[in-house]
Amino acid sequence: MMIKINLLPTKRKTPKKVTELQQQMILGVLMLIIVGIGIGYLWVALNNRIAELQRDKAAAEARIREQDNMLREVKNVEEERKKVMDKIDIIEQLKKNQVGPVRLLDEVSKALPPGVNLTALTENSGNVGLDGDAFTNNDVVRFVDNLKASPFLADVFLLETRQAAQEGIEFYKYKLQFRYKGL
Repeated sequence: MMIKINLLPTKRKTPKKVTELQQQMILGVLMLIIVGIGIGYLWVALNNRIAELQRDKAAAEARIREQDNMLREVKNVEEERKKVMDKIDIIEQLKKNQVGPVRLLDEVSKALPPGVNLTALTENSGNVGLDGDAFTNNDVVRFVDNLKASPFLADVFLLETRQAAQEGIEFYKYKLQFRYKGL
C-alpha cells in the first residue's frame, strides 16, 4: 500500500463577506443584549435598595414605637410624681392648718377661768366669735382680760352680757369676738 499525497492545489472556498446589513443586525443584537443586561442589573439593584429601605423603615417604626412607649412611661411617671407632690402639698397644708386651731383652742382654754363655760366657738378667716355662760359677771370680765393678755389674740371685744336663769339658777350669757393672729 501506498500513501497518496495530493500535491495539487485544492479549491478554496472564498470566505463569505459579511454584508453591511448583517453587521448592523449583529451590532443591534449585541446592543440589545448589553441594554438587557444593564436593565436587569439596574432592576436587581433597585429591588435590593427597596428591600433595604423597607428594612430601615421597619426598624425606624420599631424605634418609634419603643420611644412612644418610653414617652408614655415618662408621662405616667410625671403624672404620678405630680399626684404625689399634690398629696404632699395637701399634707403640708393640713399640718400647717392643724397648728392654728390647736393653738387657738389652747389659748382660749388657758384664758378660761373657773366658772366660765363655752357654748359656741366660730372662726372665719382669723375672726373668732365665742358664746358662753358664767356664774358671775366678774368671771366674764376676767375671761376677757385673760384673752386680751394672750400674744396670739387681738381686738378682743365683749359684745353682750345678759343675765339669764335656768331651773332656778341665775347665770350670765355672753358673746365676744376677737382676731386670732396665729393664722
